[in-house]
Amino acid sequence: MIKEQLEKNKTAIWSTFLWGILAHGMMLFNKFSFHDDAGLFHIGLTYSLGRWMLGILDSFSRFFLGSGHYSTPLFHGLMTIAFVAGCAVTLIKLFEIKNKWLVIGLSGTLIVFPAVASTFGYMFTAPYYFLGTWMGILGAYICCKCSKWYLYLAGLLLMACSAGVYQANIPVYVSVILIYMLKETACREHGDWMDFFRMACRSVLSLLGAIGLYFVLNQTALWRTGMQLSDYQGINNMGTTSVKGYLRRILTAYREFFVPTDGTIGNMYPFSADVVYQLILVLAGIATLCLLYGCFKKDIFLGLQVSVLVFCLPLAVHFIYFMCGAELVDSMMTYGELMIFVYVAWLMEAGWLSCIKIQVAGRSVERLLTGGSIALLLILNVMFCRIDNICYLKAEFMQSQAISYFTALSAQIRGAEGYTAETPVVYINEYEKYDYTMANIPEFKEIHIIPYDHSSIINSYSWKVTMKMWCNFDPVYMEAGEYAGLPEIQEMPSYPSTGSIRMLDDVLIVKF
Repeated sequence: MIKEQLEKNKTAIWSTFLWGILAHGMMLFNKFSFHDDAGLFHIGLTYSLGRWMLGILDSFSRFFLGSGHYSTPLFHGLMTIAFVAGCAVTLIKLFEIKNKWLVIGLSGTLIVFPAVASTFGYMFTAPYYFLGTWMGILGAYICCKCSKWYLYLAGLLLMACSAGVYQANIPVYVSVILIYMLKETACREHGDWMDFFRMACRSVLSLLGAIGLYFVLNQTALWRTGMQLSDYQGINNMGTTSVKGYLRRILTAYREFFVPTDGTIGNMYPFSADVVYQLILVLAGIATLCLLYGCFKKDIFLGLQVSVLVFCLPLAVHFIYFMCGAELVDSMMTYGELMIFVYVAWLMEAGWLSCIKIQVAGRSVERLLTGGSIALLLILNVMFCRIDNICYLKAEFMQSQAISYFTALSAQIRGAEGYTAETPVVYINEYEKYDYTMANIPEFKEIHIIPYDHSSIINSYSWKVTMKMWCNFDPVYMEAGEYAGLPEIQEMPSYPSTGSIRMLDDVLIVKF
């Protein structure tokens, strides 16, 4: 059975891996470790962020592997690509994508989308996050295709577990269920309102059931662990705002769908990728008009039903903007946005453009538009690969710069008169480091994808861990406390100026 499935889906699997190596090879075969990944040996916060399933996976991994976590780029990276390949196979099967080039394009988009590069910046947790994404897609698949009640409940549980790994997976399966409902509705011959409402109720109940189950299990996990939800990124009030706030969020979702905001950490289309994206939207718009024409031609009520679903599509793929304010949306949270390309692939595969009978230079417009959509999707994938590689280039630069800076700093501390291995070190203004001699590369300012969005990492909250792991310097620390306000400290110049490092009462002071 497994061999048969691998053979049947080998194009999607190999395509995902080849695109994955092209986009992320630099990350897989090097080790870029800063920000949250600086510690190397943890999976991140779990229960306190509402990620109870991530906590369960953490415990299972420790039990099964017999060790703690290691942020290994090649192993974790290949595992992540394998889970994304699973997502590709599931989506291609659900939406019956058979065109080889559509399969290559769609499976490529799933792995090269910049949100993946963002997640790889947190390599310690990347495979768990995308296992969660696959859980959500599998859950949506089961809820859409299976009629047996116990399988349906299993689908709900999988979607709940997906959100329990990372809440930003919710827009993924919201989009999958909506597009599937659109597919099934469009294939009908008549617009029976009772069937439509039955399908709509099943879809809504599936989503509400999964999200409700997530909250129940989350509260159970918090009760069992004795923890409380953190207020980080609005986790403790996710999805709650005023009526006016919800309307603003809906408008933001539609705006981001058509015109992604440049220069934000939630924008997945930097450089000229937004132009290609909007060209794809134009072709998708033409195909959608053909879809609506075909449905209205069959039955006016069928056309109205499909129109409602099409109208909801931008909100579904940008559902993260409904879940929280735009100011809280970052690169890792945007994976659901690529579900628009699943919709495009289904439109082209289903042949809705066939209603256009015009010939251009002896070739049908249908074939030209379908071929154009595939070509644009492949071009966009190549652009995404380049963007991902630029992110990793910036990561290498920032890491090398930080290692150089901290190596020089540790050498000066060790060389300070009176310093010994037992001497406590106090850093004054430790998050205000500035060195006018450090290189500034303006070309990197275009990269806003986290965690590569900063110009330097020397002021990262984890800078001491970076200095420990990469520069072999881990002295005894003391808090700045009372030292910061002393007159002699106030008179000290800032590092790296002469006199910015000095001994005071058997304590070494470094002022930034």
